[in-house]
Amino acid sequence: MGCSPGVGEVGELYDRIAEDFARTRRRAWPSILELRGGSGIALDLGCGTGRNAAALASFGYSVVAADLSIGMLKAFRKRFAQHGMESVRCDALHLPFIEGSFDAVAFVAVIHHIKGRGNRRGAVAEIRRVTKGGGRILVTAWSMIQARFLRRCIGIVSSPLKGGELGDLVVPWGMEGGRFYHLFTKQELEKTIRDSGLKIIKSYGERIRGRLPENWVVVAEKA
Repeated sequence: MGCSPGVGEVGELYDRIAEDFARTRRRAWPSILELRGGSGIALDLGCGTGRNAAALASFGYSVVAADLSIGMLKAFRKRFAQHGMESVRCDALHLPFIEGSFDAVAFVAVIHHIKGRGNRRGAVAEIRRVTKGGGRILVTAWSMIQARFLRRCIGIVSSPLKGGELGDLVVPWGMEGGRFYHLFTKQELEKTIRDSGLKIIKSYGERIRGRLPENWVVVAEKA
């Protein structure tokens, strides 16, 4: 299966860390509650080991869990084999679903792994394509103003001088290698959503541990 530029490396890293990730990342993101109250079919795009997919299923959705990483999908299937959720391996920029397939889409902590402004916009455009009219979409991304990255601010700001974009950096996972991230400002994430043709319903910062937002959260709708 072909991958968009830069995407394959992320998938391969997550293949290597899947077991460790499954053990240490078990709670659903708080913002997944934004999709509670809906019904029909939900897509968890970039499902990882399934913690948000399980939350969607508990809300009453029929869930399709999709990820690029084979290792993550194996961990997902092992953990939720009896829950009746479908799983699909795919690239977020080339979704294997027909137009208007889903009533809701969760794209949680994924867009920041995609290199290139055009690719990130393309991924959200693909989500719009496969969402039904009136469907709700949740997108979250790591914030550029996290306290833990203040020491790396020079590298983050100087990334364009090295051929990247403002906000690009690599975050290590033990000895397994580094994960690419594009850290967002709130305004940049909102613009990415709007430029892809979606209507923003709600936008805010999500704090997990610190005083500053670790994540930006956008709830959007396909008009």
